[in-house]
Amino acid sequence: MYRFDIDAVKEVLKIVVPKLTGQEKIILIPENRKIPLVIIEASVTDCKNYLTSNISGAEFAEKLKIIFETETEWQELKNETEFNSTNLRFDITLKPTIAAQFGVYTDPVMWQLNLVPGIRTSFWKGMNINYELIIPIHNDLLPMEDSVRTGLAVINQTLRLPNSFFVSSSIGYFSNNRYGFDLEGKKYFSNGDINIGINFGITSFAYFVGKRFNYSDQFIWTGGVNFDFRIPEYDLTLGFSAGKFIMGDYSIRFDINREFGEIEIGFFALRSIRGVSNGGINISIPIFPSKYWKPDFIRLRTQENFGWGYIVRSNSPDLIGLRYTTGNKINNFIKKLNPEFIKNNFRKN
Repeated sequence: MYRFDIDAVKEVLKIVVPKLTGQEKIILIPENRKIPLVIIEASVTDCKNYLTSNISGAEFAEKLKIIFETETEWQELKNETEFNSTNLRFDITLKPTIAAQFGVYTDPVMWQLNLVPGIRTSFWKGMNINYELIIPIHNDLLPMEDSVRTGLAVINQTLRLPNSFFVSSSIGYFSNNRYGFDLEGKKYFSNGDINIGINFGITSFAYFVGKRFNYSDQFIWTGGVNFDFRIPEYDLTLGFSAGKFIMGDYSIRFDINREFGEIEIGFFALRSIRGVSNGGINISIPIFPSKYWKPDFIRLRTQENFGWGYIVRSNSPDLIGLRYTTGNKINNFIKKLNPEFIKNNFRKN
């Protein structure tokens, strides 16, 4: 029901803790698609003192025990009776998308605004189906993007394996007019603050014009390795990736990303082995409202976040490091539930 999962954690404490009598501690295990993400453990006494303001959020954060590895606790719970399953429930989402490009003197800014409704559902643990429809509102860019057309159309399966290893596989129609198959694997270390990942995709070019689907059967492979290091004190993440990208270039990419609660601001720099450089900025901001209706067979709500990116050079020879999006990156699957990020949000109270 909550856009921000840490708000949901706090709400659960408000509901559950006052009802506990005689229990020593409470353990919360947030899940995404029935996959456990993190273990949050606190003494009932500390929770009651926090809820009654006898201790501050900063003091409570120091008493919290938050572990990224979930295997031991989950083994004790995975066979318990499940209530209020999210299987076969459909979320109809709505979000805006904006694209802009600096043009000639007589038309200095060319821009595009779309409204994107979508539908999501899950049939079993870790599985997700996502379909989006792009409805153009204003378009100064490509003429073929004037029509109502399909956006993402993806089937994904995500797995959490022992020792904080995740695997995500997607098939369907992705962003940047690519269709095909994508596989991502990621291993987390240092209680979630460090991760190493690999990615591999087999895709080809395709695009929708109205109801027509135009495609090529000339598939190419893309892929690479990536490394992220989180500095907990500042909710700052440094990233490095290298590999082969959509335009056939072999490039490296450096990212720096800062989280301010739900807001994220990131900068990136690119360099190819051909000596071409590029860079840009990514921004993600939450979309109103912060609380949704209770999940039901069909629920209408907004998308969680609005993302916007800008790249300095948009000419085709400069489009190095270009990637497609499946909507199922593992780092996003974790849903801002990094242990230190959770503690930092309690410290701000």
